[in-house]
Amino acid sequence: MLDKDFIKMQKEVIERDIARLRKEIPANSKHQEIGSDNEDNALEFENLEGKLALNKTAEVDLKDLEEALRQIENGKYGICKKCGEQIERGRLEAYPAAVFCATHAQKK
Repeated sequence: MLDKDFIKMQKEVIERDIARLRKEIPANSKHQEIGSDNEDNALEFENLEGKLALNKTAEVDLKDLEEALRQIENGKYGICKKCGEQIERGRLEAYPAAVFCATHAQKK
């Protein structure tokens, strides 16, 4: 079982990451007007495409972190969704939003 201090630390990390992502997502959504130069348009399109990909990844990360925060609040943080066993502490430190233990993360 995870101790209260570890869970408190994870909650702080998760809340910090949620706040950061909520700031980043709108920033990544902004784009400039497309001009008349084809070369500039191509570069702008590539830039926009990259921002959209980053935004999508950030949205998925945000959703996962928000779910982890709900799990903390419900007293179910760190429990593997597949086997119901405790997720390894090191795995949670590396990825606070982990929902599978190391064994089941490889099989999902």
